[in-house]
Amino acid sequence: MSVTKLHRKRKESVDSLEKSLSKEDVSKILGTVTYDRAFFFYEGVAKPNGEFAVSLSDFCNKINAVSSECLAFHLKRRDFQKWIEEVIGDVELARRLSKIKVKDNALRNTLYAFVSNRINELKETWPILLALH
Repeated sequence: MSVTKLHRKRKESVDSLEKSLSKEDVSKILGTVTYDRAFFFYEGVAKPNGEFAVSLSDFCNKINAVSSECLAFHLKRRDFQKWIEEVIGDVELARRLSKIKVKDNALRNTLYAFVSNRINELKETWPILLALH
């Protein structure tokens, strides 16, 4: 692919992101929530494991700290998607997580990849959003 095509593709991506997310949206998504709005991890119903996340980055790190059973429990119930959409404010990531199958043998790796890729995607566009406004 030529350099011109790469620049055009990147500009289209930035334009698309600019239309869908403001710098305030990105700031909220990458920010920290209060303890009372944190995500609390459970192994099952009424079985908290003591882990919680107060940001998307914290959540990403906890994916590698909790059990596979915990991840499957929350994914089946759509708990991750609900928290990410309603508390963090990232509708796009919630939509992407809805596509993950709980039967996936690489559930932890898949979930981690989706979340970390989204964080990087938002961090890469942050300076561009700031420059545009």
